[in-house]
Amino acid sequence: MPKLDASLHLDMLKDGKRARSPAARILKAVRVLTAKKDVYGLEWGDPEKSPPLAYIRDQFLVPYVGAGNTVAEIGPGGGRWTRYMLQSDHIYAVDYHAELLDEVTSNFKAAPITPVKNNGDDFPGIPDASIDFLYSFGVFVHLNLDIIDRYLGNMKRVLKPSANVVFQYADKNKPMAKLNDGFSDNTPDKMRALLTQHGFVIREEDDQTLWHSAVVRFGLDG
Repeated sequence: MPKLDASLHLDMLKDGKRARSPAARILKAVRVLTAKKDVYGLEWGDPEKSPPLAYIRDQFLVPYVGAGNTVAEIGPGGGRWTRYMLQSDHIYAVDYHAELLDEVTSNFKAAPITPVKNNGDDFPGIPDASIDFLYSFGVFVHLNLDIIDRYLGNMKRVLKPSANVVFQYADKNKPMAKLNDGFSDNTPDKMRALLTQHGFVIREEDDQTLWHSAVVRFGLDG
């Protein structure tokens, strides 16, 4: 498992920028995307083009964002999922790497986004009981259970009692996850146990749509 201070995500950001350079586009014979759509993270799938990701968007994200809601996203990358949250009243973009926060805020300059550089598992500067919806995709699949455990403990402070939390996590029961050394040793059974230990109520699960991971929606109350 990569450590929090490893350069993995920064290296991927650099690689992604190179892959999206004009020279790379010409060599690959793909059309140039607009700046708004050409965001870091689409290399791993675009919800506009991938049916499984479109389902995750429509089932686990879109119903919980919009006017009147305050949202937090852990690990927004360049805004692959953030772009569907822009109608919310406010968005806290949370990441350990300032460079990645710069990436998402530069892609959505007019959006109500506050970048939050954290210590790898916390939510500094976000007011208590202020978050209606907390989302993360492509992050918890890489995090060891001890870091997930700390995130779960720390997020309670910022969640409203009725808040929904959605994140994707690794499912090592699946062959594609077993083949990926970058995925953490997690399963739905382990995730359920950890959520229960923290007193969260599981509201919805999907361990079928994605071929290497699972998605869970949970909250503080029933």
